[in-house]
Formats: sequence, C-alpha cells, structure tokens
Amino acid sequence: MIRSLLTKIFIVICVACLVLGFAHNFLFILMGALLLLFTAAIQFPFREEEGWECSCGYDLSFMNKRSKKCPECGEKTILEWSALPGELSRKTAKRLHWTVFFFIVSIVMFLLFAALLFTNK
Repeated sequence: MIRSLLTKIFIVICVACLVLGFAHNFLFILMGALLLLFTAAIQFPFREEEGWECSCGYDLSFMNKRSKKCPECGEKTILEWSALPGELSRKTAKRLHWTVFFFIVSIVMFLLFAALLFTNK
C-alpha cells in the first residue's frame, strides 16, 4: 500500500520535473530521471507468494478458508491461483512490467538530458 502511494507521488513529481526541465532548466529532467529510477527500485522484491498476501502484509495462507475477509485489517480478500508452479501472480506481473517501463523511461530521460546539455553548449 505504501509502495503504490509512493509510486504515484514520485510519478507526479517526475512529470512536473520534466515540464520544468523543458521550461526552465535541464537539471530538472535529470532530477525527474533519478526519481523515476528510484520509483523502479522501490518496486522490488517480486515474490511468487504475493497472490497469497493481503495489502496490509498478513499471510493469507493461515486464514480460515471459508472467510472472505482478512483477519488483520478486515479487507475483502481474493486469493489468486496460478496455472503453473513458479508463475507470478497477476498483481506481481503487472508491477514487474511497470518496473521495466519506469526503468526504460528513466534511461530515455537520462539520454534526453545528455543530448540537451551537449547541444546547448
């Protein structure tokens, strides 16, 4: 839960840095790239058991099987069953794809900063 909130905050700040970078100073583009790289870094670790964990962190494998709510926080739970052993849950796979996207965009922003820096000298 904290990870997703931080991700959203860092993305908003990164977009603001990108806009400020084109409008005022190219160092804002570098700062946005670093924030996006940090956003990609906080997505780790990726675990296979994530489909069996509540957003509050409670391990749902110890939950009563007839219950539909988390015993810790009371949130409605949905257990994910993967088709193959070793396959990541949908939530984890989605986060992995976003992490790769954030990393690629941060590299592009670093290259954009370098290109703008060298063309303005």
